[in-house]
Amino acid sequence: MVKALIQDLSDDWDDDDPDEADDESLPDSFAYALNPDHHIRFQRRGPHLLVAFEAAPEPEAELETRELRLDALAREQDWSVLTFQSRGNTWFRAPEVVSYFDAMVDGTLLDQFEDVLFYGAGSGGHAALSYALAAPFSRVLALAPQATLDPQVAPWDTRFPEAHDIDFADRYPPTPENLSASEEVWVIFDPRQPEDARHAGMLRSSVTEDLRCRHMGHQIEETLASFGILDDIVSEAMAGTLDPQTFYTALRARRDNPGYLRGLVGRLERDERRLLEALVLRNIGIRTGRKRFLRRFETVRAELEAAGIRIPERRTPR
Repeated sequence: MVKALIQDLSDDWDDDDPDEADDESLPDSFAYALNPDHHIRFQRRGPHLLVAFEAAPEPEAELETRELRLDALAREQDWSVLTFQSRGNTWFRAPEVVSYFDAMVDGTLLDQFEDVLFYGAGSGGHAALSYALAAPFSRVLALAPQATLDPQVAPWDTRFPEAHDIDFADRYPPTPENLSASEEVWVIFDPRQPEDARHAGMLRSSVTEDLRCRHMGHQIEETLASFGILDDIVSEAMAGTLDPQTFYTALRARRDNPGYLRGLVGRLERDERRLLEALVLRNIGIRTGRKRFLRRFETVRAELEAAGIRIPERRTPR
């Protein structure tokens, strides 16, 4: 089915109609509202196109002027951009968005670029995975995405009650079959988040690469940005060079990120994993010199010793 769809799309793109094929007939930039809650913007620059989906958390956000998270990176890399913004989480399932991608399938815009990367996080990740079907052989980078929130299919995800009336199955569903039309798909998620892990399982296909980020929670995009590595990961995805080794090498930066370290210790404390908490506190305190972690380590060590639990001695590097 997918191969037939790709062939149909290719036939459209190979149309000899000179008016249809004339790149100069398409504007180098445009921006307008698809409806009150969705805005689109296009800027032609270089031969690489970033198609990004982002939900504005502020209900009164000015979508026309709001800067997207990856706008600065796109300017720096001279990427062309096609960005979609929503007011809150809509999963970009509005009829106007669907109709826009129907028109994209029939048009030539997406065929004018050497590389096309669809990108999004959360509801934007769902959209990136869904609408990549409009550009076969494109790449997709999705962070903590939802495969579907249809209560008949995913009743276990109750985090988004606003999604219950949205039709996730009618058009462009991110099924494994549809995803296989892409060249590469990367799904980044925290396997300790049960809902995110189950969504990732639903998105596995012959071209999908799971990239797991333990102890990062659901807001992975913000966390990677705070580590200073989000732009590098997106750039590798655009180039088609993102792989587990590259990703996890970049991810080692979290070892020195205060927010990540506090979150890790907090989760160990909540899970009552006291011995592991002590070992982590000692490692962080000695490695970074942060006294608050060493003070907390002494407190936990005293509690463990009072309970008859001995902390192993720290290994000295040879």
